[in-house]
Amino acid sequence: MEVAEISRNLTASGLRLCGMEEPGTHLPTWGAFVATGCRPDEGRWGVVVTKDDPDFLDSANSAWFRMAEDEGLFDENGEFLLAVPGGPGDKASRTQWARVSLMDSWDIFGNHSDAGSEIFGSAGFPEFVMMSTDGTFVLRVTVWGNGSIGLVALPHPRRVETITRYVERRSTHPKAPPHERTEGMNWLSSPA
Repeated sequence: MEVAEISRNLTASGLRLCGMEEPGTHLPTWGAFVATGCRPDEGRWGVVVTKDDPDFLDSANSAWFRMAEDEGLFDENGEFLLAVPGGPGDKASRTQWARVSLMDSWDIFGNHSDAGSEIFGSAGFPEFVMMSTDGTFVLRVTVWGNGSIGLVALPHPRRVETITRYVERRSTHPKAPPHERTEGMNWLSSPA
């Protein structure tokens, strides 16, 4: 996905594209998606918005914002990272970090147009991951088997064994794409 298209998709949900991050400067997006597989004793916690909630999507937006504010997703400029399609290699299956901020009128979960679907999933069926710009907090959103929206918080992913082991395994696997091996090794060798 080209940068102009990413920007249009984000605007449809009330997010402003502030820039694209260089690959290898943060926890790889593919490592951040693993937050749902982390254990509570690794710091993982979450909120579930049930499908029978009469204000389902509004409740999901509210829960997301509370979690984001409480856990420090937003930096001093109100910016955070969001995994978006594209990047080196097979662009159809790759994601990369985009630096984004909220516009005055945002609606991440209620985006009923096709415009945001490649980034956030479809309306009512979200699939995305966000991270603080300093890399100390991951917020993963998914739909559980019963149709409820799960918001998964993972503070300090660098200290989480499930994440570091996964990144290490994938970064050293001989069949992993070279760009993934480089991204993973850069993150593993960077200062904590």
